[in-house]
This record gives sequence, structure tokens and C-alpha cells, in this order.
Amino acid sequence: MGSTRRSGTTLEWRWKDETENRPLPESWARKGQEESVDEDEQSLYAIQCRGGLLLEWTVSRQTNAPVAGPNRERPALRVLYVTRDGQQAAVREWDATRQDGGWTPESAFASVIAKSPDACDDVDVDNREYYRSLVEERYDIE
Repeated sequence: MGSTRRSGTTLEWRWKDETENRPLPESWARKGQEESVDEDEQSLYAIQCRGGLLLEWTVSRQTNAPVAGPNRERPALRVLYVTRDGQQAAVREWDATRQDGGWTPESAFASVIAKSPDACDDVDVDNREYYRSLVEERYDIE
């Protein structure tokens, strides 16, 4: 997330878990937006999410350690996206609404995002098949 600089400090949003990972609801996969993919990018599909808070801290630029805060908080979702073959992954945070029934993404949520392969991490071999099956199940693709 973005940061704002002051003399000697910067404001940073840092993640705090509030839930465990869970499979992405099918309705989110169907209703989420799809980012357009440029020729040097690939599509990644949302398969898991967890709810949490983004906390804004005043952080020392020298040590990267919090010196004050949290100043503000906002509910968010941390979403795991994977390629169709399950071999690469990326995480993106989205603003969310927190209600008694759980967490829901704001309207800008994208269920399919575009990223350069260099901006993604390789998935552990043991998880690739599972991730690939989640993509197929959630997005009705083979």
C-alpha cells in the first residue's frame, strides 16, 4: 500500500490478520471485475481470501520500525491469485466491508487480475495441482 513521507518518518499501511484463509466464494468469482491483460502480462484468478485490518503506522525511515500508531484502520481482504495452471501466484489487498456475517469486498474488487510474470511468485510444487483445481472450479475453465 502507499505511504506518505514526513521528516524522518513515513506513514505506512500494514496488515493485521483477523481471519484464516478460506476459499473464495463462487459469487465473488462470478461478480468480480476482470482486468485487461497486456501482451507482457498474464491473468491471475482469485482463489483464497482472508479478512483483516490495514493499520496506518508512523514508521521511522531509518529503521522501518513503527514509532507511533496505529493512526487509522480500515477493513480489508487479502486475496491470493494464481495463474490458470497454478504455477505462479500474487497477493493483493482490497478494501472491504466488515459486517456481522463476515467480510465482503468493495465494488472495485477484481476476481481476475493482470500481472507480469516477473511480479509473481512461483508456487510450491506441492500446491500447484490444488490451486489449479480451485481455478477450474471457481471459474468453470479447464
